[in-house]
Amino acid sequence: MKEQLTGIILAGGNSSRMHQDKALLKLRGKFFFEILYDKLKKICTKVIISTNNQEVKINAANCISVPDIIKNAGPGGGIYSALDASETEKNLIVSVDTPFIPKELFDFLLKANRQNFVVTVISEGDTLHPLIGIYSKKFTDILFSELSSGNRKIKDIIQKVPHNIADIRKESFYNGLILRNINTQAEYNAILKL
Repeated sequence: MKEQLTGIILAGGNSSRMHQDKALLKLRGKFFFEILYDKLKKICTKVIISTNNQEVKINAANCISVPDIIKNAGPGGGIYSALDASETEKNLIVSVDTPFIPKELFDFLLKANRQNFVVTVISEGDTLHPLIGIYSKKFTDILFSELSSGNRKIKDIIQKVPHNIADIRKESFYNGLILRNINTQAEYNAILKL
């Protein structure tokens, strides 16, 4: 039986450098969000996609689509809206522009997350990846408060709650590709050749 865990795909960004919605980019015949959905559904009871794009909502019919409640709040707004909609204490969050994340990374996060942590995120040494992690429903209130006061830096907000930062560099599944963000057309063209 699956653990009570909600998967959350953050797909609400403006994609200003890509000039098109990254959720609808394709790799090996699948939309980016579909690649992540297929991995999340193996371990999550539900999957939420945070998006304001009607086309993404239509294509992501298997997901619960959630628009931003707090407008123009960046990734924090997407996290807040998805956590607000979630019915589980634990939530596995991933950014839609990281299609190479393996399921093993999700398993690693679940092991690194302890009961007393409100947030568990990954790092590559000093480089923090706050948009890939386990977020407790308990994070919702402080996130709302911080976003409402103008603080949009997730890295800073995480510091205000019990948290764990798990370095993945020594894990067997780790390589330089798995956390690659696809932000520009050049980056997208490069991964299509892999």
